[in-house]
Parts: sequence; C-alpha cells; structure tokens
Amino acid sequence: MGKKTLKKAQVVRPRLSRPIAGPASPAPALLPSALTTPSRSRLPSALTSTIPSAYTSEDEDDGPPAKYDASTIPIAGLRLTGQVPDVENQPTDGTPATASTAENVVTAETEADVDLEGKGKEPAKPVQPFRFLDLPSELRVKVYGYHFQGVDPVTDLTPDNYRKVFRKLLLLRTCRTIYREASYYFYSRHIFRIFPTHPGRFFKTRRPLLARLKQHQRSAMTTLELRLGPGFNKPPKCWVVQRKLGLKECVNVRTVHVFVQLDPSVSWLDGFRKAGFYEMFSSSLLNDILAELPNVDTIEFDGYESVRKNCPIMEALQAVVREHALRVTWGPKNGWTATSDNAANMKAMHGGGSGRVVINLGGNTVDGLGPGSIIAYGNGIVSVA
Repeated sequence: MGKKTLKKAQVVRPRLSRPIAGPASPAPALLPSALTTPSRSRLPSALTSTIPSAYTSEDEDDGPPAKYDASTIPIAGLRLTGQVPDVENQPTDGTPATASTAENVVTAETEADVDLEGKGKEPAKPVQPFRFLDLPSELRVKVYGYHFQGVDPVTDLTPDNYRKVFRKLLLLRTCRTIYREASYYFYSRHIFRIFPTHPGRFFKTRRPLLARLKQHQRSAMTTLELRLGPGFNKPPKCWVVQRKLGLKECVNVRTVHVFVQLDPSVSWLDGFRKAGFYEMFSSSLLNDILAELPNVDTIEFDGYESVRKNCPIMEALQAVVREHALRVTWGPKNGWTATSDNAANMKAMHGGGSGRVVINLGGNTVDGLGPGSIIAYGNGIVSVA
C-alpha cells in the first residue's frame, strides 16, 4: 500500500477589524430656532456626548481659515510654477482649472497688495550707476584731488607707502582713461625724493624711488627733492647719479627742492665728521643732478631753523646754483629771505642784531651776494662777502 500524503489543515485566522459601533441612537429631536448654537448648558449631559456638533469648535476657530484647501484643488490644476489655480471660479462640471485662471488669481492678489500699500505708487525702477566719465574733465580733476587726500606731499620709500599710497593708486586699474588722467594728476602734484632718507633697509637700497618708476611716470613729475643731512659722516654708496635714475626722462621737472637738515660744521659734531667732506659731497651731488635734468629752472632752498644761511654747506650749494645760472627761492620752513637769515640765527650770531643791509658790488647773483658785496648788520658789524 502506498503512503498516503496527509495535508496539513489550513488554519483560517479571523481578520482583525476595528470595533463596530453599536446600534445607531435615535435621531435627536429638532431644537427650536431660538437655540441656534448648541451649548452644554442647554442640552443634557447625555446628548452632549452622543450628538455630533455641526459647528466648529473653539479649538478649530483659533487660527485663520486656510485660503486654499488641498482637498478642493483638483490634481490636474496643480502646477510647479508656484501659481495657484482659481478654486472659486473653476468650472462646476469637473473640467480642470487652466493656467489663465491661476494667473488671474495671482494678478488679483498683486493688485490687492498694491491697493493695501498705497494707491498710485509706481513700481520701483532699478538704480542705474552714474557714468563718471560723463563729467567734464575739470570736475574729474577735482574728484582725483579728493581721492588722493591723505597722501604725504613728499613721496619717498617708506614702509607706510602700502597703506598711504598703494591703496590710493588702485584707482588706476579702472580703465585706460582714468589711468592716464589720475596718474598724471598724482605724479605732477606731488614731490618725489631723489634719494631715500627713511632709516632702515630703504636708506641703503640700490634702487631709489625714481629707479623703480616707469618712464611715463617720471615724465609727468614736476618737482623733485634732494634732502641733505642723513649719513653726513658716511653717505650711502647708492647716493650717486646714475643712468637708472632716469633724470633725463624727467622732462617736466622745473623745480628742485634742496632741504638741509643739519650743518656739519657745528662744533658739537667735531668728533663725528671729517672737516669739509660732506660740504664737498653735497655740492658735487647737486651739480650732477642739475646736469642731468634738462628743463629745471628753479632751486628752492630750505632747512631746519638751526641751519644758518651762510654756513659752509649752504655757501657751497649756492655756488653750484650760480654756476648753472638758475633762479633761487626760499622755502617756508627755515624763514630765510633773499637778503637775510632767519630771526633766531640773526639774534644768536650777532647778539640781537635786527637785520642786515646788503650792498652788491659784484653784479646780480644768487641772492644779491657776490664777490665784493658788503654786508652791514644792525649791531654795527660789517663784513665783505
């Protein structure tokens, strides 16, 4: 006999379902018309728990009602453009809302917002940038003057150049027109020192300021400065006129300022100097500079108040100017004039003398003094130049 295959009886498990409510309670009797809103105080406690309310509860009434309900918007009317279809005006026959109806809704909302903000307001227009080059050249030059305020009148190699000068010159990177105008303004309105005098690594550099500039920048300069005094006992080796300075390219330089910081012939420097060395060095350096500059016509002398006008270094410098037949002016720092020294030096040198009278017997020279000139001071001292 073959083996009989026994099948396991399938166990039918009953499906679980939610509990079914009991028999429906009888419909409540209609309330009188005066009781428009059911309240707990007017209905019995049994009715309040069994009768569903047709009115919104206090919890549901707290927030503002939603303008658009997801259940009322048909699926075909949804768009990814952020437009909201017109639910109120959509067709009742089940036709999906079109994009035009959504645009009407958005337009109506925009107009409503405009009416709330204020009627008659025009939409804000984008601000257009002002065209600087539309200004006349005279006004642009004034703007350049305001821009370069804060820069020292005398430009030298110093550590502060990055903070004071370099950031101002970033204006030159705007365009070619502004580069030509602003660069010419900067190099023609400022004084540039021929040899650096700032103590430190710049004082003995092999590349002075003029050697670091370009040819068109040097050609725009109008005034140079030679400051004498630093390194009086041992001048730096770089203080020499060379071709890399580009003095011949300074075709617009008309004035050279010569500023003397100290008089090496004073007695308290006897142990620190060689007599007559710095006077000879300074006069030779000025002579080489004037020989290279093609169009210079004026030399302005100035210095600290302690420097006398007739000290050896000043006499040597004035002699060089006489050889080149240039005009001499006097700066405001010391107080020199064409005929006298400053008041402090006059008082210290002549015991309170009030001035001097120059009688020129040798022709017209630098300041009226030439060979054979007689100088009569107020205290009765007479000297011959």
